Amino acid sequence: MSRLPVQLAPVILALLSACTDNPTSPRFTQPESVRAGRQTAIPTIPLVVTISDTDASGLPYRIRGDGQGVYTDGVQGVEAVLDQYGTFAFNTFALTGNKAALRWVVYDFNDPVDPSNTYRPNPSNLENYHFSTGAPNNTTIVPIQNLGVNGNPSSECIYMGNSFAYSRTISWRVSFHKGLEDVSTSPTAYAVVTRVSVSPAVWTIAPSGSCSPISNVASLRANDTSFLYGYYNLPFLFTLRAK
Repeated sequence: MSRLPVQLAPVILALLSACTDNPTSPRFTQPESVRAGRQTAIPTIPLVVTISDTDASGLPYRIRGDGQGVYTDGVQGVEAVLDQYGTFAFNTFALTGNKAALRWVVYDFNDPVDPSNTYRPNPSNLENYHFSTGAPNNTTIVPIQNLGVNGNPSSECIYMGNSFAYSRTISWRVSFHKGLEDVSTSPTAYAVVTRVSVSPAVWTIAPSGSCSPISNVASLRANDTSFLYGYYNLPFLFTLRAK
């Protein structure tokens, strides 16, 4: 049996390593149905994200910004893009060499659907805050980049899955119709994404709209989804502007 030249061994090992998923990656893999429906490349659009603190009536949102202004892709460890899958990806990473993230998101769990629910998570502002979107119920969505153009609708219902952490070993998942909540009987809201302007390119995401029978409600689970802490009203408004 012939042997591979010694010089090829490092190359093969590197290729094998590149094919292995990183278990710590915060990016969620998109459903197969979403990927299969895309025949052409979708351009990645870097974003400037505004997280509103209050609604039009002055009531505070339950997911708010950190008080440092907009979140700009590539600045202070922020990743905010409409990605090649046509979905929204948002993270507040720590910069290389830093042990702590510079940006974070504020959650307020003081409005549980069940008033007797006293559980409140205690995330750390030093860890990554992650948000991802995708197609609910194994459907094919219009890529967010293409909403409101070329005859596409300007708005659609999507799922949103969020995660945040207290430490590298303690974390939680928030779901608007994602994962275990991606069923017709889920009491959670869909995330509704709407294109409000073509030029400049601007979109909004909120957990309410005509395509979502339920508004604002999300589930809170342990990171491994083994335990459901309950359902909470978590209204929010994200405004995405092409950078």
